[in-house]
Amino acid sequence: MKQIALSLLGTGLLLTVVVTGGCTASANKSPAVADSVHDAERQAGLKDVTVSQDRVKAVVTLKGTVASEEEKNQAETIAKSLAPGQIVANEIAVLPPGGESTAKAVNSNLDAAINKNLAAALIAHNRLDKRVDTAVKNGVVTLTGSVTSEQIRHSAEKVAASVPNVQQVVNKIDVKDRKATSTK
Repeated sequence: MKQIALSLLGTGLLLTVVVTGGCTASANKSPAVADSVHDAERQAGLKDVTVSQDRVKAVVTLKGTVASEEEKNQAETIAKSLAPGQIVANEIAVLPPGGESTAKAVNSNLDAAINKNLAAALIAHNRLDKRVDTAVKNGVVTLTGSVTSEQIRHSAEKVAASVPNVQQVVNKIDVKDRKATSTK
């Protein structure tokens, strides 16, 4: 009888630890807002805008196309209003009616140039290229990877922000228990 009681007590403690651990992990996540942002974008007539969210890093990413810079700004304003305290990475491409293919080519060439300049800058700055991964989309640079200090993380963001034609830097570089940051 003692063995059954001890076994039940041990199972109860294990269950408590598992449940508590699960609650702690979700407590560190940002609130889910992707669906509400997407709905609001549609209601505003921005049907070609897509929304994704990294709840752990607190980043809401907007992608897709719009016809004007005003619509791009409107999409960002909507997202920021529904995602307070989270970074909004605005990777939306502006493709004016009648000039879509030219705008796509220009955006692609700018992104390629940013990527090359950024790679060179990271190499020149204490070999950050070995610790930091980059992605460039419509002038938005996203930094990922893992570094050993907040100073190195900030340095990588500063280097990326200094590259010509960069519109925004979203810093998702991991340093123990840090959320993403953005410069804009």
